[in-house]
Amino acid sequence: MNVLTDAQMELMRRRLADAGIAGDQEAAVAEDTRPEPSDGDLGVAERRMWKIYELDPESISHNHGVFLEFDDAYSVEAVIASFERLVNASAVLSSVIADGDDGLPRRAPNRWDGRWVVHGQVWEWGSMPETGAAEGQEYAEVVRGAASVLSTAPFRLRQDPPIRARVYARPNGGVSMVLVLHHLAFDETALPRIIGGLVARPEAAVSETRAPRTVTRRGAALDRAVRHATETWAAEGIRYPLSGALPETSPEQSWLSAMTEGSGAYLTHPIDRSDVSALAGVARTVGATPNAVFIVVSALSIAAMTGADDYVLLVPADNRQPEDAPDQVGYCGNVVPMRFTIDPAASTKDALRAAVSTVYDAMEFSSVDYGPILTALRGAGGRFPVAEVMVLVRNAPLRGVPVPDGASVSCETVFKGVVHYPLSLAFEISEDDRVHLEIEYRTDVLDTSYARRAANVVAELVARVPRSLDRPVAELFDEIRSAVGV
Repeated sequence: MNVLTDAQMELMRRRLADAGIAGDQEAAVAEDTRPEPSDGDLGVAERRMWKIYELDPESISHNHGVFLEFDDAYSVEAVIASFERLVNASAVLSSVIADGDDGLPRRAPNRWDGRWVVHGQVWEWGSMPETGAAEGQEYAEVVRGAASVLSTAPFRLRQDPPIRARVYARPNGGVSMVLVLHHLAFDETALPRIIGGLVARPEAAVSETRAPRTVTRRGAALDRAVRHATETWAAEGIRYPLSGALPETSPEQSWLSAMTEGSGAYLTHPIDRSDVSALAGVARTVGATPNAVFIVVSALSIAAMTGADDYVLLVPADNRQPEDAPDQVGYCGNVVPMRFTIDPAASTKDALRAAVSTVYDAMEFSSVDYGPILTALRGAGGRFPVAEVMVLVRNAPLRGVPVPDGASVSCETVFKGVVHYPLSLAFEISEDDRVHLEIEYRTDVLDTSYARRAANVVAELVARVPRSLDRPVAELFDEIRSAVGV
């Protein structure tokens, strides 16, 4: 992804230098030789996220905002009380980051009281930017505007807890809530627990019995993961999938260009429920889970769109362990690069099986944190992964969250307008098991028509793969390109 200007490159070099990782191999090696954290320290993934934050504290790309609507079974006082119980019980949400005596970042408890902006009507907690609501605005405009402003304000994590919220009593009953978290505080597995704490009745709250924290020995697993990387997604000669170009940056520069972000846009596309059911049957046929086949369909979509037959996709993974309770350990995410090679002459079934093997071979190393693998590659003079596309399968925020009888709650993600990757494809599974595709894309790299074509290609593949298992992949791709105008 060669999208950094010279000025951006220089800025990134200065940030790396300030963070003590300016390209010297000694610093890079030292990062992975630190001991595993003891209780109270940041975990491996949290340290990686903290390092990313330090490189650009003004970035909002790791903010995650959601807009919750509670019906009139909830009062504003009840929602506020649930929020305060949630935060006060969480070491992650009620802390800031401070440097320990050894120079490593640690959580430090920080007391923060909520406050009424308009008594009985508007309440807020956490660092709060000005929302700029104009007099006379309709309620919906005020709340939606606040959701955008609160989601796009940077966190100062040395002074601010990694969460902010504003709660509104709706004029006709019920409650609206804007909730924003920094990624240091949560991952996909923790978000339902956080939202569930807001949705549940007070009497439903139960204390957790936590397993003792275990110390993981990473040496042998890391060595194997690095070997797998150098043999697959970190090998020489890999091209960018969208452009088909070889990297123009040097290996040293590639570590800077990978940190860029830019203005983005967002669209959604429904996936027919009968098509999803048929694809689940295909998953059983090729010995895979439906989620793995969604990833494979995304890989095939890139091949159909671009004509590429050898490329790397990035897939997020959650590495939260039973002892990593969300109130004690925040971000536990990981990134798993996968190198797909597509044989256009193969049958669709054989291509699926080969791609499923790629997914499972890569996921074998999903418990090894991405950061130490990159550190080892960088220390050996390698380049950052040649990847432009992120692919994920995730549950909707309320999926699996028990809503009390007689109550209704909705939740939607607030799009920030800033993204990292040129293209992200996400299959989201809703509370009623419906699936829709969400596409985020960099507007300085791709245009809206490209994103829409990508959505159509994915949907067509989901629909056509189950009835094309014995056909050559090239024939299936030609049919889809003709159908969507690629």
